[in-house]
Amino acid sequence: MGETFIDRLDRYKEYAGLNDNQITVRCGLTVGIINSARKRGSSLSGENIEKILNVFKDVNARWLLTGEGEMIQNDEVFAANNDSLTLYLRKENKELKSKNEELNREIGKLEGQIIELKKHVHVEDVAKCAIASGSDLVDKSTL
Repeated sequence: MGETFIDRLDRYKEYAGLNDNQITVRCGLTVGIINSARKRGSSLSGENIEKILNVFKDVNARWLLTGEGEMIQNDEVFAANNDSLTLYLRKENKELKSKNEELNREIGKLEGQIIELKKHVHVEDVAKCAIASGSDLVDKSTL
């Protein structure tokens, strides 16, 4: 039988000077899950593998999953991934900034409309509405 995911994780663990507990804690995995998978001769769930890859960014995901390629991402691949992420985040930031500006303009328009509406509402009209609704917030003797 060929090398398993856990075998490759163990190789990376040794390379990085880590133990199961350190990986478990840093990645937020269930205690004992790595050793349990090792004893069963199985892998981890996709969700747990994703957690590991999100924490240990230098490990080559393709290698960890399939055994193909190099264990550690070379600087060019790592830089390309970082550049792609940076470009994506810049684009997202620009889109959010644009949406925020649009919402602020809309808020300004609505505030202007409220001010205009307040100019046309008379206190006496508000009091009559309050009386008609049965509200006791108005002193009826002043009307």
